[in-house]
Amino acid sequence: MQDKGENNNALWVKLAFRLFFRELKRGELTIISAAIALAVLTVLTLSSVTDRIGQSIEQKSNTFIAADRKLGSAHPLPKEYKEESLKYSLKTADQLYFDTMLFANDEMQLSSVKAVSKEYPLRGEIVIKDALAESVSDYSVNTGPTPGNIWLSESVLYALDIEIGESVEVGAINLIAEKVLVEEPDAPFNIFSASKRVLININDVPATQVVQPGSRVYYAMLFAGEEADIVSYYEWLKPNLSENQSWWGVKDRQSWLSGSVNRAEKFLLLAGLLGIMLAAVAIAVSAKRYCENQYDPVAMMKTLGGSRSSVRKIFMLHLSLVTVFAIALGLIFGFGLQLIAIDYLAQNMDQALPEASMRPWLISIVTGATCAFMFSLKPLLDLFDIPPLRVLRRNLGDSIAVSRIHLLVSAITIFGLMLLFSGQLMISSILFLSSAALVGILYGISRLLFKAGRGVGLSPGSSWSLAIASLQKRASANSVQLVSFALAIKLLLFLLVLKNDIINDWQSQLPVDAPNAFLVNVTEDQLNPIETMLAKEGISTTGFYPTVRGRLNEINNELLARDFSEQDNEKKDEEAKAGIGRELNLTWLLEVPSQNEITQGKWFDKDVKGEASIEEGMAERLEIKLGDTIGILIGSEKFNAKVTSFRKVNWSSLKPNFFVILSPDLLSRFPATYITALHVPKESKKSLNALLKTYSTITMIDVDSFIKQIRSTIEQVSIAIGFVLIIVMFCGGLVLISQVQASLQERMQEVVILRTLGAKGRLIKLATLYEFFLLGLVAGLVAAIFSDIALLLVQQQLFELSGKLHPFIWLVGPVVGASFVSILGYFMIAKTLKKNTSDLLRVMS
Repeated sequence: MQDKGENNNALWVKLAFRLFFRELKRGELTIISAAIALAVLTVLTLSSVTDRIGQSIEQKSNTFIAADRKLGSAHPLPKEYKEESLKYSLKTADQLYFDTMLFANDEMQLSSVKAVSKEYPLRGEIVIKDALAESVSDYSVNTGPTPGNIWLSESVLYALDIEIGESVEVGAINLIAEKVLVEEPDAPFNIFSASKRVLININDVPATQVVQPGSRVYYAMLFAGEEADIVSYYEWLKPNLSENQSWWGVKDRQSWLSGSVNRAEKFLLLAGLLGIMLAAVAIAVSAKRYCENQYDPVAMMKTLGGSRSSVRKIFMLHLSLVTVFAIALGLIFGFGLQLIAIDYLAQNMDQALPEASMRPWLISIVTGATCAFMFSLKPLLDLFDIPPLRVLRRNLGDSIAVSRIHLLVSAITIFGLMLLFSGQLMISSILFLSSAALVGILYGISRLLFKAGRGVGLSPGSSWSLAIASLQKRASANSVQLVSFALAIKLLLFLLVLKNDIINDWQSQLPVDAPNAFLVNVTEDQLNPIETMLAKEGISTTGFYPTVRGRLNEINNELLARDFSEQDNEKKDEEAKAGIGRELNLTWLLEVPSQNEITQGKWFDKDVKGEASIEEGMAERLEIKLGDTIGILIGSEKFNAKVTSFRKVNWSSLKPNFFVILSPDLLSRFPATYITALHVPKESKKSLNALLKTYSTITMIDVDSFIKQIRSTIEQVSIAIGFVLIIVMFCGGLVLISQVQASLQERMQEVVILRTLGAKGRLIKLATLYEFFLLGLVAGLVAAIFSDIALLLVQQQLFELSGKLHPFIWLVGPVVGASFVSILGYFMIAKTLKKNTSDLLRVMS
């Protein structure tokens, strides 16, 4: 009995392999194999490219802090922090920031000094020059100045009126001006800080005697290494951090760059999700067709005595062989395609992309295998129930419809894969639910349209009549095709428009004439002469903003906690409510700043008194509500203001922004300095610096290098996004091809019948073209509407863009849908239409 069982097992395994190789040789597995292989290829390529681009963007953005993570404090950092990091194979560097006066040639200049260790920078490079002359080219180095030397920015050299090689007095020592400091990877973008930048070696700091107890100093440690090692180190570090120590990466801080990086990563994530959805739809269509092609072999096996159990084993193994073969094929071609893609991107992004992790390979294998089995599950169960009588009556089993269970299993499978890929419930849910709504509504509309078409009175023998009749005849199948076409078009439109909106938003915030410098510490007496001087130079400003330093001290008479110094034996006020912990730059304005939007409440009236407008993020953190009273402390003077509005601030704009804006009556009595943003052409910088020397209190902050780095990042992200879009469009084409291929057998039968009845070739060709045209037209229209709705949600919820409708895609969608589907569909079956009737009958048999 055991031998008989073993023989039976060997028999069905042998049959499964024989069936697989026979059908593979005859090309009968082309549709399902191509769908799975192309899906795996697409997901692997898309995942690998997005993974490596994401890493590249993160590495690029990490140069803005010269490391992967930064640990900072106003107090010295414990040495054990660095010692422990060595156990995690991390590279480290030390920094020390302080402001001091520099002296040279009877000139002096308040400057912001950054003292660095020899390991600095861990990410990015320092750009320097050997002389001030414009003819001297700059170059990059990966280490800072050596002891005894100082690197100074152009503005400091101009202010001190010295050349390279001369001596500069820093505290108690003299240092040699060795290089012109052009760019630092982590130059701070704080328009309210002393901004004349200089770089020295950290070993020179003790000799300067500048840093004394009570000095305003900022200590920092930089860390770089593998992300997993950094995360492990932070798990050790977090419990040891004190309240005055902060650990952060480039994406943790609210800045123009962090917002751009997060948007780019979300877009790449969305692109990957859309690729998975499209690949899954292609496999779903092909899986059903695969099972339908096995109806006759199953009926024949049962006629010859095969049991349901044997048939199940044979075809489960057969499907497994097909899946393994197709996944292997997809991985091979996907690997080759992603190598080509990465080479192209590396050349255009002007940098080598990091190696991808194993995650794209795992996701592509899981996607191919899961889709193949889950989408084939219900069709396979139907396949096992095919009656033996189908050998005599070929139409038995053809009426098996797609069940609700199959649709539910397919939907859960797609959503599960999306969630696995993204790890984010909200993004996956928005895309999935909008696509599910599209599927349900469009399926119902399509059935109504096809039924209504029967009442249209068209002349017999016309191509339009034949096209509509064909749509009616395959109403159910065409409804599925229409849904698939619409889904593919919707996702492609969604990604294309979103890509344009993101890049346009970036570019609108950094136009060619974007502010590249700031003037700070302008007194009221200097306003008119400075404005006159700038006008003569042809330099426009964003307007002058008055600023006063003050502290948000109370909310509804409840005292807020402030920073405390353990070094000076200060104690933390445990009962005080958490506050800002530092002084703020306050201003008063009559009009809402252009880069601000009132989200709650209303702006100050003309004669209003004692009111305040708060940035909405601060209001949320401090739990401030409209109508609350805030207490402000300026020097030793206190006063109150009523909160009457919240503002959404565009921190990405290169303009002065404020957390708290007060009504003019509150601040106008305090001495203020003014700040403005301006665009200074390169050729005017030297002359403007010379003119400003007559105003010793005014500081010009040059942010050109910052803008240059931002623009470089945008260009690289734009190239990456464009390439990813091409890959996703390829996925969309795959869905359309799989749908047309699925109906190829039935269309062959129609062509044979029509030719037998005397229909001319031109009539059949035009009818086929019109049929695809109508399918594409309806699919494109509905896809455009649903795409716009999904875009509105995603822009507002994920990308923090001002959500808007795009009426132009309501026209583009139908035109593109009709054109693309009709052309692709026609060329897919053109070969069939060229064959004579006897050849078609031979293929069908």
